[in-house]
Amino acid sequence: MTEPAMDIDWQWEDTRWMVNVFTVSAYTYLVGYRNTTTYDGVTIQYQGRLSARGDDGSQLSVYGLHPASPVPTAPYCNPEMTHGAIFVPFGDLPVYVDILRNEKPVYGRLDPAGMTLSTSLEPPGEEES
Repeated sequence: MTEPAMDIDWQWEDTRWMVNVFTVSAYTYLVGYRNTTTYDGVTIQYQGRLSARGDDGSQLSVYGLHPASPVPTAPYCNPEMTHGAIFVPFGDLPVYVDILRNEKPVYGRLDPAGMTLSTSLEPPGEEES
């Protein structure tokens, strides 16, 4: 199955999984120390959280974990494919923040096989404005 061009929001479903790709229209960034939340029965400790949201209500959260935090065994995606979460070391969180601050457009991909933030195709060596 061929995925559509990355310039529109879309969903497709086949016998294996459903995928939701949305255009990020806003984000929030929180930093703190040992905040907690629970995903799939695992209580994580996080020092930062980035939440990328689409106009349709879709959301991808990136948690920057405290070094003492347990790590969930897989990314989280709710059954409705409207909320996903990935868990990275706190030191990796600025990479995700950089994408949202410096790129446009940015897309969130909610996929049980893996979550992503991505840009559209751009030429190599393009300077940021």
